[in-house]
Amino acid sequence: MEPRLDRAVSNQLKDILLRDAQREVPVVQSVSLFFWENMQQWVEQVAHTTAPFTIALSGPSGCGKSFIRETMVSELNLVSTVSSFTQDNYYRDFEADFPHLPLDRFYDEIDFDDPAHIRFRHLGRDMAQLKIQPLGSSMKIPRLRFGTPTLKPAIIERDLELRVTPFIITEGIHAFYDPTILPHYDLKIYVDVDEHVRRARWLERNRLENRGVTDNMWNTTVKCLNTHILPTRLVADLVINSNVPREPVRCFFQEVIASMTSFSEPNRLSGTNIST
Repeated sequence: MEPRLDRAVSNQLKDILLRDAQREVPVVQSVSLFFWENMQQWVEQVAHTTAPFTIALSGPSGCGKSFIRETMVSELNLVSTVSSFTQDNYYRDFEADFPHLPLDRFYDEIDFDDPAHIRFRHLGRDMAQLKIQPLGSSMKIPRLRFGTPTLKPAIIERDLELRVTPFIITEGIHAFYDPTILPHYDLKIYVDVDEHVRRARWLERNRLENRGVTDNMWNTTVKCLNTHILPTRLVADLVINSNVPREPVRCFFQEVIASMTSFSEPNRLSGTNIST
């Protein structure tokens, strides 16, 4: 990207963040020490490279990761092609691994938020593959069948077809936990939220989706947040305050995406594979 255009995008993003900081309750809680240093690289990648630009979202259960992922997908779809997936698909197969634990004890004994239950090696292999496959191709990834009060969660291998697109967004409570996976992300966003807000969202989601709402299930999310998730906040490029109402959050990401894609090459945004 020409230096003039690089500066233009950088100035636009600085203006967006400055205006956000002047809100009574800003959407952006903090940026990393290297945020502006990395900005040129991000803009260059979005504008020119033929590899997917990967955005990872992390934060505790119920913090609002899915809403932000859906917002970014919706906005990026206006200017490009984008794929997304949840890292819940890389949980272990609870149904196969705990066949003798009856359902009346299962949800009171299993700590679903323990990172030991995530297949990080499988996730890392798939992330690495996504970065080297040509745009427009696709690959198969596993799918988590969520558990219900009458059904244990299970993994269905190679069930989802994920397209390799110019933008790929992934989210998970342990997205930043394994340091070997971090290099596969271009932009890392942590979603922060107060506990009373998170609990209300967690209860509403689990009831709507019939996932169960036992005390053990909630308590494991609290333990996991303090032990495993909060420490990874330090690796994020951007920390979002999810206590803010949804509309300002949506508007913030609309502006950021419009700025970062404004000078991109048409064949890059369309996902056309460029040969040299």
